[in-house]
Amino acid sequence: MKIRYLIASIAVSAVASVNAATPLDYGEMQPGVVYEYQDMVPVMGYYTPSESGVMRTYSTGEEISVYEDAAHENEIASSQSYYSADGEKVRIYSVMAGKPVYFYNAFPIAGGKFRFTVGKEEIKLSTMSPAIGNTPVSLSVNYDATAVFSIPVKCTKCTIEVNGEKAEITPGVIDSTISVNWFNTLREWYRAGKINGGDVLTLTITGIRDVNDSSNRPNFGDGAGKLVVRYIMAPRPVELIREIGTPASGMTDFLTYYLPGSDEGKVSLIFSGDLDPNCHPDAQLTYGDADNIEVGMYFEHPPVLIDGNMLTVDLQGVSRFPDQMIPGLPAQNNIDLVVSKIRSADGQYVLTGQMANPYSFGYSYRLKSMVYSIAADWVPVAGSALEEGSEMEIWVLNGHKIIFDSVDFTYMKNGVPAVMSVPYSALTVEKDEYYDDALLFYLKAPAIDADPDSEITVAFGGLKCADGLDHSSDIFVRYKSAVSGVSAVEAVDGDAVLYDLTGRRVASPSKGIYIRDGKKIIVK
Repeated sequence: MKIRYLIASIAVSAVASVNAATPLDYGEMQPGVVYEYQDMVPVMGYYTPSESGVMRTYSTGEEISVYEDAAHENEIASSQSYYSADGEKVRIYSVMAGKPVYFYNAFPIAGGKFRFTVGKEEIKLSTMSPAIGNTPVSLSVNYDATAVFSIPVKCTKCTIEVNGEKAEITPGVIDSTISVNWFNTLREWYRAGKINGGDVLTLTITGIRDVNDSSNRPNFGDGAGKLVVRYIMAPRPVELIREIGTPASGMTDFLTYYLPGSDEGKVSLIFSGDLDPNCHPDAQLTYGDADNIEVGMYFEHPPVLIDGNMLTVDLQGVSRFPDQMIPGLPAQNNIDLVVSKIRSADGQYVLTGQMANPYSFGYSYRLKSMVYSIAADWVPVAGSALEEGSEMEIWVLNGHKIIFDSVDFTYMKNGVPAVMSVPYSALTVEKDEYYDDALLFYLKAPAIDADPDSEITVAFGGLKCADGLDHSSDIFVRYKSAVSGVSAVEAVDGDAVLYDLTGRRVASPSKGIYIRDGKKIIVK
């Protein structure tokens, strides 16, 4: 209650203060004079035109309005409004000789400066882009030419000319700005060899005049209402001629993981000329929901490589599942890649062909989560004794979706863990003729000097899978040591009594494991 009362008191005090403020009355005001006004202090004045014509008002603070009566009841609507090059609020009115107009603002929230002009306003060239000078103009940056004047203008036509080639271009005119979109014409002239680096391009804009007074025309030294600008042109910019791994080239899906060294997961842009190897282009991946700022956005800058006229973005080796990039955010459909700041060997930016973003190439992909079923079957079968030189066969479902360095045999030797590895290069790899998604890996079991009764675990060393997940638990097997309490013999004494592993007596043993005198032996 106290807070509410305090706020109300402040509001009443502010209103009382304003009502009590003495109005700033400038009386009869004159064109071209700058008048200052304050915050929350009423300001007023009047002017009687000596001739009919155009009046412009300029306010840096809150706008000062124009009325047709001293009681400030009938506001005059402006015929046009805009901002000057200096940021002033400009309003245009039609006035009649001998009929006063009244300036007034009862409560200017923001004070500032006020002025007005009548009659013809000098038309000045405020800015020119590209800037006039000796710096070569690159088409990869300057898709158009833009002239900004001090007041709203219109024009009749625009032309560009170089080496005898001439073209008329329809200008775009908005308030005090005239734009000449020369991109398509100059690109075709470059491609046809009609422009070379160092050539002079002449831009001519004719019929420039005050939009409210056609008799008001500037003179920039080439005649009334005419602007002539000359530019030195840079060499033909390098263009993109081929894409690999982009939606336009057929790669519409962006996988959540790409195996290092695979044929997938690289975006390459190939250009018409060599690139600057030291230009340090930037690649940025963006994922998330711009409307859900609480969870944020995912940004990543994958490595970029340049080789001659080709730029490659390497997307391999990073897992990008939605819940990894932004935990807690519902999965989004798209992920975006932007590659920017690419320069050619001559220092120019490459030509993107996008006026709104002349420095970047942008691609939007459909994010596709990939999870593969990985399974393995082993010969010899799990749990059997693994002998040196045994023919081993490893059948792997989706074997073409994995890479690994070796087949590792882990066991105990002298009570300490030991590993024997067979490198990938020593394996024989074949496709399963009956199952397209499986591979067969063949090798011979190495000599393993394991402790008696040691378990031998066989797994793939350095295993990586195409979905980026850990599938090491899906590809492993456990064997018994072939020397685990078993004596190997080449021949069996004819009087020896042998039993098989079930306890039955064997008269004529074949190859295998038997029991004699309470000990296991191998008959070879």
